[in-house]
Amino acid sequence: MDGRLARAEETLASVRVEKRYDADLWMDAAASPRKVLHRQPPSTLALGDRTLAVPALAIGHTDHIALTGPNGAGKSTLVREIVGRLDPAVRTLVIPQEPTAAERSAALARLASLDSRSRGRTLAVAAALNSDPDHLVEGGETSPGEMRKLMLGLGMLDGPELIIMDEPTNYLDLHSVEALERLLAAYPGALLLVSHDAALLAATTQIRWTIEEGKEGDGRLIVGW
Repeated sequence: MDGRLARAEETLASVRVEKRYDADLWMDAAASPRKVLHRQPPSTLALGDRTLAVPALAIGHTDHIALTGPNGAGKSTLVREIVGRLDPAVRTLVIPQEPTAAERSAALARLASLDSRSRGRTLAVAAALNSDPDHLVEGGETSPGEMRKLMLGLGMLDGPELIIMDEPTNYLDLHSVEALERLLAAYPGALLLVSHDAALLAATTQIRWTIEEGKEGDGRLIVGW
């Protein structure tokens, strides 16, 4: 037990979490040199007994896109379709609304395996988003909101060119939401957010994709600003 305690204290001592401006957290990030990260032709997606008519879509290397629509309209289905069609060469960070147990375990295991500099960078993101870095280092039970913050910090280490997040403000308090807004607004790459949070989308996105009901009850994607 003494040995374990010593190792834990050594790990905590090696973690240096700096308080930095949100824009500085992206100091190693840059938009992809590819002007267009994703294109897909018009398609029709099955939604149970309904369908979703999707026009031709494109994601530019600096586009910040909001995907909106009522619950059950097909937003998550469309996101899965986009992720499945993405070029594997595009460095993409996908953060789900509800991380699975396997995703949680993988994130905590990766955090534990990082060198002190990378661990510090990851925890700086969590700290900037109003989470307790020490709690994450201890590897205890984490809420879905905390886990998404950790996944974002870990993903930033890989220099993502596209970030996709589904309902990122769920389980977050007001201060965490405001911090997330500032962080995502400063992101230099492409962003696709699925959210009902109008304030978040106004602060972080410039392009709006909206799913509305069609005349015959089928969903249709309306692309606009």
